[in-house]
Amino acid sequence: MDALKKEEVYTIEDIYALPDGERAELIDGKIYYMAPTSRTHQRIL
Repeated sequence: MDALKKEEVYTIEDIYALPDGERAELIDGKIYYMAPTSRTHQRIL
């Protein structure tokens, strides 16, 4: 019988522990890293 792969569940503390400048969202216990904004987007803002 194959062992099931254990999926790690993340919490808000894991999000707070990310390095400064790292952008991510926590959805249903999974961390989704967000791409940095482009230079064009930054200029418009």
